[in-house]
Amino acid sequence: MAAGSKPLQSAARAARRALLLGEAAHEFRRTGVAGADLVEIAKRVGLTRPSLYNYCSDRTDLARQCYLHLLDPLVEDLERAAASEASGLQAVLQFLAAARDRDHTHAIIAAELEALPDEGRREIGARQHDAFETLAALISRGVEDGTVRACDPGIAARTIWGMIAWAPLGDIWARRAEQDGSGRLAVELPSIVENGVSTCAAPLTMDMAGIESWSALSPPRPSGRASEIVATASALFNARGVEGVSLDDVAADLGATKGLIYHHFASKAELVAACLERAFDLYATLLDRAEERQTGVERSRAGLALNVQAQLDPAGPMSLSAAAYHKLGPDQQLRFSAMTGALLDRSIAMMELGNSDGTLRPFEAEPTALASAGTFNFVARWLPRNRALSHRFVAFEVSNLFLHGLRAS
Repeated sequence: MAAGSKPLQSAARAARRALLLGEAAHEFRRTGVAGADLVEIAKRVGLTRPSLYNYCSDRTDLARQCYLHLLDPLVEDLERAAASEASGLQAVLQFLAAARDRDHTHAIIAAELEALPDEGRREIGARQHDAFETLAALISRGVEDGTVRACDPGIAARTIWGMIAWAPLGDIWARRAEQDGSGRLAVELPSIVENGVSTCAAPLTMDMAGIESWSALSPPRPSGRASEIVATASALFNARGVEGVSLDDVAADLGATKGLIYHHFASKAELVAACLERAFDLYATLLDRAEERQTGVERSRAGLALNVQAQLDPAGPMSLSAAAYHKLGPDQQLRFSAMTGALLDRSIAMMELGNSDGTLRPFEAEPTALASAGTFNFVARWLPRNRALSHRFVAFEVSNLFLHGLRAS
């Protein structure tokens, strides 16, 4: 009986662990990793605070396990697609179909990697890189077998992953990303990846696409100490995550003392809010420029291309993450959600113009506009470090993927 009970005990422990990681994912999505209430997570799965530590060593270890728990099914989906005899394009679509109903809260944890200990950060970074490379290999297969148009597989893979990962973040920021149970963004995504949203053929060069450099819109050098602090903090938050940057780090990068920061900002939360204010001003400026174009497809491409370049520039806007959102107070959260919604409505209007002028095919505009944000929100963090790529080239590849999809014409 004692020997026979061991498999049962092991199965019960595995089931409890899976339940724990599921509840942790829910809490991380609601509050971010740093704000998660471990006592509440433990209570939901029938554990005491002390017994929780039979399953994890601390908060960051729980986040690490949760990330891998959520990523592993996606990797398995990728590996099944890679093992199939389908064409490259069909293998990518097979992966997207399988991934449609997965929990993508791993994206929230991935944005806070720098808050994890070195070993956990390296483990997650390596697993994520392997997933990107497997997806890129499927796209390369399609280029070779003629089902996928000529493109940069590494950029395309990360763009697709960004659209997948944006769903939980869009849900947080816009508060309307997944209003229905089926997940409208996930429904639109395979069609976007296969055919894009444009009715036109994909341009072959950056000049044919009319990719404008964002340098003319790049913010001028900060004129005061407060604006210098905000610009420096924005770049650090983008590079290392909100939880991975302290006020000491910001001060060190400025060559100043932390007292200077406290002279202008009462807390890190206040500094994060100021960085977001700057970001939303820049996002609005980029849309202003895009709206100067005549057709829906021209506006959509300009908006995407400018946003991609802005995210790649250290002087660009702070990207939107769960950690940044959860640093805000309730009133600020409502305010920035309303600002996100206003930007989303402008993006929807661009797409509806394209629907009416015939340059964009018919689709549901709101989830498609949400997917477009996923193409650039992660790009600076996920691009391969071993390749020197011009910002305009990356913008060209990302906008081509969203507008024209992967399918070879």
